[in-house]
Amino acid sequence: MGVERLRPEEIRGTDVSYSQICDRRLWLSVHNIYITDGTEFVMEGKYLAENREHPGFSRVKVGSNVIDNLEILPDGTALVHEYKRGRKALKADVLQLAHYLNCLLSGYGVEARGILHLTGSRKVVEIALPEHLQELQEAYRKIESMTVSEIPQAKRNWFCRRGCSYVEFCWGGR
Repeated sequence: MGVERLRPEEIRGTDVSYSQICDRRLWLSVHNIYITDGTEFVMEGKYLAENREHPGFSRVKVGSNVIDNLEILPDGTALVHEYKRGRKALKADVLQLAHYLNCLLSGYGVEARGILHLTGSRKVVEIALPEHLQELQEAYRKIESMTVSEIPQAKRNWFCRRGCSYVEFCWGGR
């Protein structure tokens, strides 16, 4: 069975993020198997999504994605703001934001810039799509291949210790 080519807006931003973190979690997500729990990380992420809306920002749906904070400046420039709880920009966070920029471009012809807000350090990182397009294309290919592959074996990584909702599924409490 061949791998179906998906348009960027058909790919969820969370899956782009998972493609950089854990193959097993990515596989579960692309097969619509979700485990959500009440860990502090899940609760904090939900809080950030619900309470980091700012006047002048809009929430927009682009295909399978919801961009929580889209700002249109008076000169017509579009900015996508993404809030993450960490102290430094992770590759997963950067590519997720680059994915949202790509969705706006491919779906609507809107060129936007990304602003990654790191709430743990109060740092702001600007993201431009061209700098990340090659890595983003690699992430898309990985996501597409997961739609037809068998579930990957569990592998421990740094994210397992950082509040992953799937840790019980993968490791049975070990």
